[in-house]
Amino acid sequence: MKINPKVSVLIPTYNYARYLPEAIESVLNQTFTDFELIIVDNNSNDDTDEVVSRYKQDPRVSYYKNATNIGLAGNWNRCLELATGQYIKFLCADDKFHPLMLMKFTTVMDANPSVSLVTCHKQVFDAHSFVTTVAFSHLQDGRKALLNTLADHCWIGEPSSVMFRKKDLAVGNFTTVYQMHVDWEMWLRVLSVGDCYIVPEALSYIRYHPAQHARKMKKQKYVLCFEEYQLAKNVQLSNNFDYKIEPGNPVIKEAVKKRATFCVRHAMYKVIPRLYQRSAWPVFRKALKIGWQERVFGAALIELLKGLKINTIKLISAK
Repeated sequence: MKINPKVSVLIPTYNYARYLPEAIESVLNQTFTDFELIIVDNNSNDDTDEVVSRYKQDPRVSYYKNATNIGLAGNWNRCLELATGQYIKFLCADDKFHPLMLMKFTTVMDANPSVSLVTCHKQVFDAHSFVTTVAFSHLQDGRKALLNTLADHCWIGEPSSVMFRKKDLAVGNFTTVYQMHVDWEMWLRVLSVGDCYIVPEALSYIRYHPAQHARKMKKQKYVLCFEEYQLAKNVQLSNNFDYKIEPGNPVIKEAVKKRATFCVRHAMYKVIPRLYQRSAWPVFRKALKIGWQERVFGAALIELLKGLKINTIKLISAK
């Protein structure tokens, strides 16, 4: 391992031996070389050990294997514990970097001391190929970026697309409060202590697994909408962490209302026809509670009726 590297590249992995060579080589082939590469295996039962052994002769590469599976957030935090670099750069085991990524990201960090988080456009590859872009570019106020992503969506992106400063881990590590928005919540905390910089180039390559994505969305059908509401609400009230946002801020208030409305429309009104199934009751009750708390029943019903009207028109037009 390199002593006091500028960048710690962290690859948390679990049963992704088949993708690891691409990920590892995309790091070792960077034009920027002042980094350590730390791979943390979350107790895989595939060929991860054998794959990583091919790269251990490189002094920049370190490999650790957990005795037990400690969960996604736990493994990400284990990576952070091992990092010694000034800047932190995660890489998901099935993704990869553009050869210039580390050079361009570190240049931004070095030139902009106020920046706590750097991200970029993303190149989706494998089953599908397309570029996802961010509506903003270059230096952005961190507080405004925090509020904008809550009001819209997580345009900041996946861990493979983000770099932040190790010193900003003063905000805490990844939390286990969420299932699907572990990274998004962390980015919000990092943005609460600094600015955001968007490099307007596709420097991260995100692998798309269509079958896996479909199974995940079916299984987590309602988790997503509930978590998005809870995330916005927690930021508004500074639950668990201090996001440095006033509860009465109009943007965060609107974000909470928007997420609550979606919960009621998607997880309450649409569940009504299935209430004869006991499995639907917890979802209905949770959405009902959110709707009552945020007073959004009317707005959700109007949105639902608009959607039904549009779908009806489409069906009639198709005949």
